[in-house]
Amino acid sequence: MSGRIYSIQTENTGEFVEKIDRLDVPDAFDQIFISRYPQSRLVDVLDISSIRCYWLTTSQDVGTIEPSLEKINHFLESTLENDQGIIFLEGLEWLTSLHGFESVHSMIRTISERIAMSEWTVYLAISPDSFEQRELSRIYREAPMFTVKEEQRQYSETESVSKPDAHTVGSNSSLEMDLNEDGTPKLVMLTRLPRSGFTKQILQRRILQWRRMGLDTAEIESSLYHEDLDSMYAEYIQIEEKVRRAVELERYIVNEVNDAQERTIALFRIRQLTGLDDLEKKYFLD
Repeated sequence: MSGRIYSIQTENTGEFVEKIDRLDVPDAFDQIFISRYPQSRLVDVLDISSIRCYWLTTSQDVGTIEPSLEKINHFLESTLENDQGIIFLEGLEWLTSLHGFESVHSMIRTISERIAMSEWTVYLAISPDSFEQRELSRIYREAPMFTVKEEQRQYSETESVSKPDAHTVGSNSSLEMDLNEDGTPKLVMLTRLPRSGFTKQILQRRILQWRRMGLDTAEIESSLYHEDLDSMYAEYIQIEEKVRRAVELERYIVNEVNDAQERTIALFRIRQLTGLDDLEKKYFLD
């Protein structure tokens, strides 16, 4: 689908990221994410080791683009001249508030014309509530709506996958999770990934899902450098078991531990995935 520009309907950046997570992107493709948010806000939802992030801001710094349509167009033109890849652009409603719809629509039309002669694809994040229906129709004429399919996982008959319960969700679940009293997202047990069909890209998606729950994923991230998928999967299974234990511990601590300081310290250790043995002895064996 190179040489095309598409719109992806989304209500917020989190939903946009969740949808583009499900796109099958060849490893050789460059990926660029242009956003109104800085890298520090995106690091927990995007794998910035494989996606170049650019912040739309007036600040003059590395990894920034001035939010003028001329500057954005210049950046895109220079990018489209080389290699191949995908560009994700969000924040159009904000740009519209700065420059007006007609100017933003003109930029989209220019991108559509220039990308046709390139090896790149552009996906625009479009919030339907931010535009009038007439404006949406004009956007979709230049950048047709692209529907991201729900991720389908196939399990072999020989692989055992635990049935989801109230604290287990599919890998394509919404980013909108229940929150603890301190505002952190509640830990949930994601459906176990089977060995059949397991790839580095699938593991990267799972790592991002764990990050969004506030879990420290440094231990498993090193496995992404393995060339042997069996070794990578074995390390994934070890972390998956730690996450399962962390989910059970958090559930107990949130409901049973009344001391605020003790609860805060324990929840922090859980998210670091450290000291689980000590916490289990303290709360489950006493």
